[in-house]
Amino acid sequence: MSESPSGVTGGPPDHVGQLLDAVSYAVWLTVLFSALSAVLAVLAGWRPAPGVKYGLFVFGWLAFGFGTFKLLPSRPWKDDEGSVDALGADADQTKFQALVQRLPPARFRPVPVADRLPTGARVFVGSLAMLGTSIVLEQVFGIGP
Repeated sequence: MSESPSGVTGGPPDHVGQLLDAVSYAVWLTVLFSALSAVLAVLAGWRPAPGVKYGLFVFGWLAFGFGTFKLLPSRPWKDDEGSVDALGADADQTKFQALVQRLPPARFRPVPVADRLPTGARVFVGSLAMLGTSIVLEQVFGIGP
């Protein structure tokens, strides 16, 4: 049983496509929060580079907590069958997720919504990318106080 070229699910999941989707989500989430941190730093009267470093640190830990929370199994007493399927993949996609699908590297190998990794996993990977970028800005480029 193989997956059809049109992207219809039913076959085995496309692991390379899932990896590209997760990497794309992490990269573009980091870019989004870098830009937001730079704007907030300039508005606060700071230099942009330290503001991005600190912003990525704070947003990275917040995303780490949110991603971890989204990965927790649902409680047996809650009935959330409408929004999440049996594997934990979200039934709907947000505007940001739709935008990420149109940007590289995810656009090179599109994955149907049902076959993507759960949002919690993608946010968790994004948090690691944000925290890693913050560390690189500090340790490699010497951006600090």
